Amino acid sequence: MKIKLLGVFVSGAFLLLAAVLPSEDVVLPNGDPMGTLLDDPVMAGLVAYEEAVDEFRKLENPSPAARLEHRREWRDRFQKIIAENPNSQFVGNAKDQLLSLHNGLGEFDKSQALLQEMISESTKPEEKIELYNQLGIVSRARHLGSQEQSDSQKAQEAFEQANELFLSLPSEKRGGSTGGDQILALCTAALAAREAGNQEKSATLFRSARELFQSSTESAMYAASLDYDVEIIAELEMIQWVQVKEESNALNCLEILSKVPSPRWSPSYYALKYATEWYGKDSKGFQNFVSNWLDNNAFDERTPILMARLGFSYFDDKQYEKALPIYETLRDRHRDDFQRLEPKAFQQGNGGHYERVVADLVEIYSQRNEVGKTESLMTELTTLLPDSSRAKMLKRLNPSLDESEWAPPERASYLGLRIFSAVLGAVLILLGLYLNWRKRL
Repeated sequence: MKIKLLGVFVSGAFLLLAAVLPSEDVVLPNGDPMGTLLDDPVMAGLVAYEEAVDEFRKLENPSPAARLEHRREWRDRFQKIIAENPNSQFVGNAKDQLLSLHNGLGEFDKSQALLQEMISESTKPEEKIELYNQLGIVSRARHLGSQEQSDSQKAQEAFEQANELFLSLPSEKRGGSTGGDQILALCTAALAAREAGNQEKSATLFRSARELFQSSTESAMYAASLDYDVEIIAELEMIQWVQVKEESNALNCLEILSKVPSPRWSPSYYALKYATEWYGKDSKGFQNFVSNWLDNNAFDERTPILMARLGFSYFDDKQYEKALPIYETLRDRHRDDFQRLEPKAFQQGNGGHYERVVADLVEIYSQRNEVGKTESLMTELTTLLPDSSRAKMLKRLNPSLDESEWAPPERASYLGLRIFSAVLGAVLILLGLYLNWRKRL
């Protein structure tokens, strides 16, 4: 589950980069005739670029080399146009396109320098926020390739600058796409802090993103349209608080996760994740937490998995009297639930959690000399999961569990046939002896 979420946020960072970059369509000022606008060399270049892009899109399956060559050609042309016409009213549009080309070519060092220049020239807070967030994303992308600490530091500083400016905006300007972009930027900043080893800062940034999501319906809807929601953010925040041992904050996230409407994962899933991460090898702490959770929370889809893990913990600590009722409940009431929750495990010949539930029950009943229950469970285990490694292990560890005592139904049927054949043979022998005796009379 960690690898998948990280992929979501990495891709989300580049979605944000695309979202804040202007489109390739240049918006012309109203009322200006096209001919007059094209007298401006920068505008002429922008229009020529649009036409070139349209023509390139008509090509069938252009090679990667052709794509790179197209980008390099226009990167060089825009650099020249900007240098020769610094006072054009459209130079900002040209720099936007140049920035997009640098990013497309992976020239993140050039993107960083251009963004710094654009930030220094900007006078609008909203525009500066976008540019700082872009600088953070570009610097983080460069860090992923270079692994240079300076790039990681640049990313964090840029995100911090963007957030300070965002918080200085009037509340009415923090909603909609501005707030939605900021949610994504905060999450990306949190990941950057986590990668830099600053877990507490990462947790704080995730919290800021979550609180912004919860405070603005418009921002939340915009972020959700890019596949970001409170469940993803709160889960990552919870794990970060666990890492820095901030129990109250971590439990607050768990509480939020347990109340998410229509969640991807049920509350028991997150309860198990919290307990596993928080308690580690502290089995008693794990047992107390999970037991209390089960007592005070409603049954949900993954409660059987949580119950099984509690049973395993008791069994590993040799508290068989506590494991037994949990296992018996799971076997009697929830076998179908396990087959639904872990279908691949059953298809591959091992029953996942349920296989261990039954195998542990065999050991418990065997220790208690409850032969009938032991044989019944071995029959179930080998019938349901004929290739069960646990069944084979139990047989090796318990030679007294003779195969004839727990044979699956198909083997039992052959046993009956052998008994019938033996009886029939004995009858025929007796009949032969009787007939031979009659002949002698």
